Amino acid sequence: MEVEITQTSASSTIHIRDTGRGMPPEMLARLGTPFFTTREEGNGLGVALARATLVQHGGSMRRLLETVSRVAPRDITVLVRGATGTGKELVAALLHAESRRAQAPLVRFNCAAIPGELAEAELFGHARGAFTGADKARRGYFAEADSGTLVLDEVGDLSPAVQAKLLRALQEGEIQPVGAGRVERVDVRVIACTNRDLAADARAGRFREDLYYRLAVVELMVPPLRDHREDIPALAAEFARRYVQRFGIERISLSAALVRALQATDWPGNVRQLENAIARIVALSGGGELGPDALANAPPFIAPAESGVEAPPNGALSMRNHLDALERSLIAHALAETGGNQSEAARRLGMSRSALIVRLQKYAL
Repeated sequence: MEVEITQTSASSTIHIRDTGRGMPPEMLARLGTPFFTTREEGNGLGVALARATLVQHGGSMRRLLETVSRVAPRDITVLVRGATGTGKELVAALLHAESRRAQAPLVRFNCAAIPGELAEAELFGHARGAFTGADKARRGYFAEADSGTLVLDEVGDLSPAVQAKLLRALQEGEIQPVGAGRVERVDVRVIACTNRDLAADARAGRFREDLYYRLAVVELMVPPLRDHREDIPALAAEFARRYVQRFGIERISLSAALVRALQATDWPGNVRQLENAIARIVALSGGGELGPDALANAPPFIAPAESGVEAPPNGALSMRNHLDALERSLIAHALAETGGNQSEAARRLGMSRSALIVRLQKYAL
């Protein structure tokens, strides 16, 4: 499969030429067809990203979307789990867009961004003079989301005190602004997102068990990109289209070899890392056709301890795993550059063809 993106003064267009090793015909036909629309274009989760990430119907993503379609119209709380960069917030937006609250506000609150004391005031509001600096009363995120949906990003980072108040809001539909002597009724659907195992946290006493059960009426797991590699061509095409349009580049073509290299690459930062890589590739290109060598312009992945990505359990990020991941990526890149010619790829990698075949079997390439 090759992808060509052409920019005009009014829009950008994706042209796809299937070389027989890309997406199946039904996926090609659906590329560019919106799975849903949302009025919130300015929230970073607009229609373009929704099309690219959630329109796909292969494997694990198909199962996820089928569950989302069943759950969205039911007015219940949902816990969305997944590694950083997989698109949890996008799933939350889809749950809202397909619900009876779709025309009401969709409000997001990042629980990890604000300390516990301030998080309570931000979520539930506060009265004038409730604390130093509170020179006027303020509505909280729950009040802003009244009749709509409130998305709690990284809900596992809430302090115990705020967890208790959140539980009351979910059970009773009531909130009490900080420093106020009254309670307010609210009608809010809560969708919580996290990259942590809240069930394990609850068993260990790090998260309220009763709150976990109240949030996880339905629990959805967003798969890592490595589990739905078949979606990478469509993702790359949509991201390239967006950045061609943003940067004002007239024409770019992602070669079949580059698309195969993207599919063969491990993306530990998931869809977000892929998008950043495509953005940099497009920004540094002079237009025209881009080959596998363009991946040299892709930003490197930062180690989990620095990036905030949750590390796999049981020491999975060992030196051996790092070296295996690097070797697999180099082999995949060499195969993409040589059009699958094993002898030439082995020569470029400085190994025998038999040694390469052993590694191809090891890494399932």
